Amino acid sequence: MTTATPYALYLSRLSVNSQRSISSQMRSIARLMQWQDSMLDDKLCQIDYQQALQIRAVMTHAKWSPRSINRAMISIKNIVKVAALMDKAELSQVANLQTINQVKHGEHLGTPLSTEQVTAVFTYFKSQSSTLAMRNLAIFSLFLGTGLRRSELSALMLHDYDNVTHSLVVAAGKGNKSRTLFLPVWVEENLLAWLKVRSRQHGYLLCKSTLTGKLTLGVPTSPTSLYRLVKDTLYEIGVDNVSPHDLRRTFITRLLEQNVDINTVRQMAGHADISTTTIYDKRDNAFMKQAASVLDYTPPLKQTKRGR
Repeated sequence: MTTATPYALYLSRLSVNSQRSISSQMRSIARLMQWQDSMLDDKLCQIDYQQALQIRAVMTHAKWSPRSINRAMISIKNIVKVAALMDKAELSQVANLQTINQVKHGEHLGTPLSTEQVTAVFTYFKSQSSTLAMRNLAIFSLFLGTGLRRSELSALMLHDYDNVTHSLVVAAGKGNKSRTLFLPVWVEENLLAWLKVRSRQHGYLLCKSTLTGKLTLGVPTSPTSLYRLVKDTLYEIGVDNVSPHDLRRTFITRLLEQNVDINTVRQMAGHADISTTTIYDKRDNAFMKQAASVLDYTPPLKQTKRGR
């Protein structure tokens, strides 16, 4: 018989990156609710309808984003469900928690980059000749050319790159799902330039680098470092208020602008539901105006047969 707690069993079903994210959220909730760290596992199993609403209200007061609140509430519901299956919670708790609706949120405008801004980013790094700049150019190329999430990019190993099929394998993306990403030519060129400097020794694809170019192959560029890199780089070229996730928005929006069908874009982005992909669609009014201009209901001209 297992001695693992329902919380631990729930986490074990998630990818490593999701485990870190959910654990961080649950610890934050414990602090907001003034729970002792040693009591977290038990407290999560005991959450009922009334306390769930209280937790949601506290998160709202703490100015958590609607998406973060909804994700935390989904985790709580699933932890209690596991607890019920282990006879450590009542089935009525599970049923009551399921009636709690998600927090509604407005459209996230985001800040996708323009083609001019993307060009400025690449020019910025190509004007430098350091090892660090070559790694950072590869990082931005992969962000903008594959739509990878920070956690996915950080976790990539050298063996995840296949130079025969010109692709990357994301072994455990969001939802613990794997997918294959095919690299545009310009992305692979920048990646290969970085690998010449990095070498083909086993380790993380985008490993840690010091300012002087000393590489530590066994240590990844962390998601936090990637966040800071994107913010600092874009600030340097005069673009403010942009996050790494906006590079993912840029990737998705650009594919849609180039008339790639939305289901293919969904698969490339690693979305389970096409409705999620539509949230990232930031095409402007000019694109809709152009689409409207070609809408036509005129029947095609009938071709007449030529006589012999």
